Amino acid sequence: MTEKPSSAARLWGEIKRRKVVRVVVAYLLVGWGLIQIADATLDPLHLPEWAGTLVVWLVGLGFPIAVILAWVLDVTPEGIKVTEAAGEGPAADDAAGAASAEAKKAPSSTADASIAVLPFVNISGNPDDEYFSDGLSEELINLLVRLQSLRVCSRTSSFALKGKEIDMSTIAGQLGVRHVLEGSVRRSGERVRITAQLIDAIDDRHLWSKTFDRELQDIFAVQDEIAASLFSELKLTLSADEQQAIQSTTDNVEALDCYLRGRELYHRAGHLEKAGEKFEEAIRIDPNYALAWAGLTYVFVDTYWYKDQEPSWIERADEASRKAVELAPHLAESHAARGLALRVAEQFDDADAEFDRAIAINPRLFEPIHFQAQMARSLGQYQRSAELFKRAAEVRPEDYQALALASNMSEAMGDMLRAREYAQESVERVARALDLNPQDSRALILGAGAFYTIGNAEKALEWIAKAQAVSPNSNGVMYNAACLYAKLGETERALEFAEKAVAMGSRNKRYYETDTDFASIREHPRFKALMDSL
Repeated sequence: MTEKPSSAARLWGEIKRRKVVRVVVAYLLVGWGLIQIADATLDPLHLPEWAGTLVVWLVGLGFPIAVILAWVLDVTPEGIKVTEAAGEGPAADDAAGAASAEAKKAPSSTADASIAVLPFVNISGNPDDEYFSDGLSEELINLLVRLQSLRVCSRTSSFALKGKEIDMSTIAGQLGVRHVLEGSVRRSGERVRITAQLIDAIDDRHLWSKTFDRELQDIFAVQDEIAASLFSELKLTLSADEQQAIQSTTDNVEALDCYLRGRELYHRAGHLEKAGEKFEEAIRIDPNYALAWAGLTYVFVDTYWYKDQEPSWIERADEASRKAVELAPHLAESHAARGLALRVAEQFDDADAEFDRAIAINPRLFEPIHFQAQMARSLGQYQRSAELFKRAAEVRPEDYQALALASNMSEAMGDMLRAREYAQESVERVARALDLNPQDSRALILGAGAFYTIGNAEKALEWIAKAQAVSPNSNGVMYNAACLYAKLGETERALEFAEKAVAMGSRNKRYYETDTDFASIREHPRFKALMDSL
């Protein structure tokens, strides 16, 4: 084990990093030179004798000031900046770059434990089996994300690569991972053939591969075997809680099949009702399927928020989420679903506690952090919301949404320096996301907001138009467009798009009431009428 450096060694390292030694040496040389010049010019210039003494005193008094400024400030090509603390800023970036370069030479270790699970290719010859190959990939993502020692790329980012021919090093760069799991699925009746391979994407070398020819009922064993092989290759040691967390919450193949169909439908716009039917079918087959109850909770919440304000949806979400927690209290996903149901019921303190519980179980799970940040945002708790969005962005480095929203919250607090910092990083993440999926309207509209924040209104308007062209019926695009037009002072367009957003299902009144982007139109009669309609 490497011995930690002593306090004195760390202090000396920090002094060198901040270039204090360099400044001290330069100051002493310049100061000595000034004293020599003063001594040589006193008589020729007929200056009083005390002038030489004054120069010495000024040089001496300036010394501690120079040391303090050297510690606090740094001269960069962009100007004078406050020196970042150790582990932050460009110096840390340089260190990370060096570590990355070293990692390319070194064998896989826990420090390299990051992975993207690409959508397994359906080679059954039947497009109707696509849900199964996609579902298997998603199941593996959901299983792996429960490990705190492994960073797993999100489903959204991984599935953006579906059907694309991209080399491994590009994937590693765009998704920010070292390892990639890919494979194929051939389903024929009650038999399935699954091929999986783990690749070191940086070195572009195969670490492990295997083909499984099994009965469909053995799918759970195949998942377990793939997972075990990954743990072995990545040198991961699972805690007792993690070993429990990765166990499937059903052992019924028919229930799993319905659940996978439900997940596939949930991710497709306009199929919320059908997704709910599949989750309910999974529950009829296996009433103890906790994740199916959690999935049903999401359907009920989304139905209430975006389609039908009937209170019975809140009650149904409450019942489904209670069941998920009752059946799998050890899963963060259960508590995240419960928190969401409590949030829609406006039981905010209880929702907060459930999100906290989910995060305590799995600090690397993005959803509960993001849900909690969204709730804080809707309550006007901008500082807390910004901190949570930033934390969500750290948990999922490829995500652009959380940083864009952190920027928005910072702007709401008047912290424009931080708002622009987050917006700039969000623009960079959005660019990577659009490289993977140029039709990502969410990336386009949030990118537009980020461009506005960093002072590029022309680009913001351009991207608003692009987002509308890609998704003309998206309530999220309409809502964010309304926000931007309001900030740009285009009142009529802001009102027009706010009305479109509500008509398309964006009916969370609390967002409209607390969103500072609408400050310029809040007192407008049309906006007040819109609020009265919610």
